[in-house]
Amino acid sequence: MTAKSILIVEDEGLIALHLMEILTNAGYRILEPIASGEEALRHLEERSPPDLILMDITLDGSLDGIETARQIRKRYAIPVIFLTAHSNSLITARAKEVSPCGYIVKPVMEKDLLEHVERALRI
Repeated sequence: MTAKSILIVEDEGLIALHLMEILTNAGYRILEPIASGEEALRHLEERSPPDLILMDITLDGSLDGIETARQIRKRYAIPVIFLTAHSNSLITARAKEVSPCGYIVKPVMEKDLLEHVERALRI
């Protein structure tokens, strides 16, 4: 069976590396991390879509993670899990509008990450 592929959209390099390590050790195939919403959209146009996207809400570039996820949802049926250091109600309400498969507040705990990923990939 082919390992499920995950695209990490995260502008903090150390966090992206940490996520990659956890997910690789759990047997997932991790694509090269991307730091901006624009890059994520370009990646999806040029390559086969991943099975799951982990999306930071605050990103480099002009699109935040919520707007990027909104545009992805219009074109692809890829589950998205949001990652954020911010848990205020305004951001949470905007994030819910795009029906994410999960919402993880940083710092990311390995157990929470793996539970969210497994649940999203079962849907």
